Amino acid sequence: MKKSILTLALVVLGFAAAAQTLEVQSAAQDMRKGYLTKAKASIDKACANDQTKDDPKAWYYKGLIYCQIGQETKNPKSKYKDLAPDWCEQAYEAALKCKELDKDNEYSETNNTVFSYVGGELCNRATDAFNKDHDFEGCLKMCEDAIKAYGYTGDKKSADFAYYLAGLAASQLKQNDLVKKYFNVLMRRKTDKANVYQTLFTMYRNDKNDAEALKVANNFYKNHPEDYNSALMMSEAYLMSGDTEKSNEMINAALNQTKDNPQVYAKLLCAAAEMLSNNQDFDGAAAKYNESLSINGNQFEANFGMGSMLYNRAVDKINTEVPFDDETGLQAKLEEEAKALFGQAESYMKAAVAFIDALPAEQQEMQKANLVHCLNALKTIYARLNRIDDLKPINARLQSLMQ
Repeated sequence: MKKSILTLALVVLGFAAAAQTLEVQSAAQDMRKGYLTKAKASIDKACANDQTKDDPKAWYYKGLIYCQIGQETKNPKSKYKDLAPDWCEQAYEAALKCKELDKDNEYSETNNTVFSYVGGELCNRATDAFNKDHDFEGCLKMCEDAIKAYGYTGDKKSADFAYYLAGLAASQLKQNDLVKKYFNVLMRRKTDKANVYQTLFTMYRNDKNDAEALKVANNFYKNHPEDYNSALMMSEAYLMSGDTEKSNEMINAALNQTKDNPQVYAKLLCAAAEMLSNNQDFDGAAAKYNESLSINGNQFEANFGMGSMLYNRAVDKINTEVPFDDETGLQAKLEEEAKALFGQAESYMKAAVAFIDALPAEQQEMQKANLVHCLNALKTIYARLNRIDDLKPINARLQSLMQ
């Protein structure tokens, strides 16, 4: 009698398993026919049932079905557009479960299509979160999931976009360690995005980690020697290490790459001049600024750069500490030198102001901070030179801008 009961139980169990297998088959057929409501109901049951919840095939089909539902959500006229608002999360979970259960990799290739589709959707959502909603934390989370999804497919090109967007989001959140994490991956993959190298270089430089900064510059120059920005970065790296000879070689290499493009060449001269100025090579910087102005005298960068360099040198002289009992006349000498530098800075600052004033109204508004900076410099210059008549209109304009 007991044997008969056991046999009957096994038969019932077999029917139950077969029924659940049929649920998976039914879901697959309904998906192919486009009956997504029925397909969703069947596959949800199969993935929740004890008999089939450990079958990778069930989870594989769940991922496909939910991705197809996802496609329908993009069509506002589709009757399935509201069928599963969480379709992306469900598809991703299903793909992960399929991969976990698929020990023989029977479904790996086709399951990767789910990972790929989900990765693309996550990147699209992350882009909107970054650009439209300014939800940088949400953007970062979606990028991290997309990176994992693309990691399963081996699609490095698509993953690189997720790494890049994640780095940008981390930068907005001031999470420099995460920026380094994501952007270092891109650097190792020889990305052509110059701002990746520039961001890493600036961060390491600010950390006073010259070794890592030099490594970034070397990678940029090795990966993209055709980009003049890489030579310019190498020049700055050499300046940091005190090798002015190699720094100048790199500056000249960058300039040679742009000499046939006067507009770019003039701007690059200003960038080179700023580096030289920061390294106290004022004569070299002045030569570069003047060369830029000889190409285009009506520009902001060179006029502002030259004016700022002269102005800052004057301020440094004023702020130089002189012993109280000094009898060499050093104090008077520094004050005269400062006045001379202020006098030289005036014309460049006025030229920078004139450039901004000639811009269209909307561009003037964008340059307001630069304008205020130039006017404040002129205010100090006229006060130090005791030119009260010139000082009055500057004060009036500053007051007007602050209102």
